[in-house]
Amino acid sequence: MINKLLIDTNVILDTIFKREPFYYHSRCAIESIINSDLKACVSVQSMSDIFYLVSKNKTQADSWKAIEKMSLIFEVIGITSDDSMDSLCSGFSDYEDGLIAFSAKRNGADAILTRNEKDFFESDLILINPKEIDKYLRDPFEANSIIIG
Repeated sequence: MINKLLIDTNVILDTIFKREPFYYHSRCAIESIINSDLKACVSVQSMSDIFYLVSKNKTQADSWKAIEKMSLIFEVIGITSDDSMDSLCSGFSDYEDGLIAFSAKRNGADAILTRNEKDFFESDLILINPKEIDKYLRDPFEANSIIIG
């Protein structure tokens, strides 16, 4: 059972920029998470990246609005020097993905919502594609009845 998950930057950007073919599933996944009891978080690094990218492609006011909205909806988790060292010493091919994964784990996340599962292959967290989120949000009794028959 998942209690807390980190939402990867790409999923949020898919919704902000309505990037096809990812927009629909990313938006539905985020809405499902918001309407569930699941705790969700985003990395402070993601917030910074999103602010920068939105300000380059839209307006600075849109950037502030996006960051404010995310801060109200999700827990914003920090990155420590330990996360940095763990990422440097890990098998992650991308330093930033390692930072996010180690920060998520240190902050109690069980999973990462991402459409780039290969980026987090080295993580021992559960990797969830936005298309698959409903499998993790089902009532556990309903899920068991499907498995048991």
